[in-house]
Amino acid sequence: MKKCLITGGAGQLAIEFQRFFKKNNIEFLAPNRIELDITDFDKVRDYILNNDIDLVINCAAYNLVDKAEEEKDMAYAINAYAVENLAKICKEKKIEFVTYSTDFVFDGTKKTEYTEEDKINPLSVYGCSKALGERLALKENKRTFIFRVSWVFGKDGKNFIEQVKTWANTRESIKIATDQVSSPTSTKDIVDITWKILNLRNRDYGIYHIAGNGETSRYEQGKYILEKLGYKGEILKGKCLDFTTYDIRPKYSKLSSKKIENILGIKIPSWHSRIDEYLEIDNIYFRNLNGVKNEENE
Repeated sequence: MKKCLITGGAGQLAIEFQRFFKKNNIEFLAPNRIELDITDFDKVRDYILNNDIDLVINCAAYNLVDKAEEEKDMAYAINAYAVENLAKICKEKKIEFVTYSTDFVFDGTKKTEYTEEDKINPLSVYGCSKALGERLALKENKRTFIFRVSWVFGKDGKNFIEQVKTWANTRESIKIATDQVSSPTSTKDIVDITWKILNLRNRDYGIYHIAGNGETSRYEQGKYILEKLGYKGEILKGKCLDFTTYDIRPKYSKLSSKKIENILGIKIPSWHSRIDEYLEIDNIYFRNLNGVKNEENE
C-alpha cells in the first residue's frame, strides 16, 4: 500500500483526494502551505525522506490568473520551479510523481478540442508558469504524470460555482462573459481517473487531459447554475474584458479526454450532471430561502 504525500492540502483538489483516500483506507499526509512550503527544496526533501513517502501528488498551485501578471516571481516559484524540485526529489527516491496543469497552456485559437499532441502557446504568466512546470517535471523525472484540467470545481473550495452562488444571494442582476469556452471538471472525476491511471499494471507516463464531457461558455455555465438555484434576477451577457484589464484568457480551451477515456475504457460524466450533483443540497436551501424573500417582497 502506498503512502502518499498530497501537497497543497487545503485546496479543493487536495481535499477531494483526502476524502477518497480516507474512504479507501489509503495512507496519506496532506500538509497545508504553512506546514510545508513546496518552494523550500530542502524542507520538502527532508519531509519526503523522513516520512517514507512513496508517491507524491502535487495539488499545490498559484492559480490567480490576473494577479500572476503582477506577481510573476511567485507564480513561477510555485507552478514551475517547485514542481521541478518535487520531480527531482521523487527521482532521487525512485517514486512516481503526479502534478496538475491547465487548459491555459493553449492560446484558444484552434476552435476544436485540444489534444495532448497540440502545440502549447500560453497567453498569460499563469499559463507560461504552468507550461514551464510541465517541461521541467518531465525533464527531471521520467516517472511523471501530468494531468491537464479545466475549470475545476469541488466541495470545500473556491470555484466558479461558489462565486455564482454568492452573486445569486447578493445581486439583482449578474453579468457573465460569453467569450470564454471550455469544460467544467469535477474534482471527483480528476481524483478517480488519476487513481485509476496510477493503478494500471502497464502505464505510460507523460501528459493526459481530464475534462468534463461537453463544453460551455462561462455565461452558459453561469446561467445553468442560476436557473438551478431558482435565481429571479437578470442574467446579462458580457465579455472577459468587462471584468479585467488583461486579455490573457484563451477564448476556447476545451480539452479532449479521448486518450485517457480510451485507455481506461470509461466516459467522463458531463459537466451538467456533475454540477447537478454539486448543487443538489444547495438547491433545496436556496429555493426555500428565495421563496421566503419573494413572499416578503410581495
